[in-house]
Amino acid sequence: MSKFYTRLTPLPDGSAMVSIVDEELLGRKFRDKRGVMIDVSRRFYEGELVDEEGARELMREASVLILVGTRAVQMGIEMELVNPEAVLWVEGIAYAQVFKVSY
Repeated sequence: MSKFYTRLTPLPDGSAMVSIVDEELLGRKFRDKRGVMIDVSRRFYEGELVDEEGARELMREASVLILVGTRAVQMGIEMELVNPEAVLWVEGIAYAQVFKVSY
């Protein structure tokens, strides 16, 4: 079963930013030929370890999402939160940010 590290950060307006990263990527750095780097630092990303359903629940509740890893980003795509064309790829690692805006 897939596991994800998640961290929920309350925002000043009462909403939440949630970071979700594929478990095996925590603590690693990735850099591509363009110089783009993803630093999956424990300080920023390490939080609660959850299963897929727990990650999906957090994605539904968050107003800002930071997703790192093929599985995390794929969940965001399946939930229609992430446009597949907007995914950043660095050394084969998927990365996406989502900002939910209410009108």
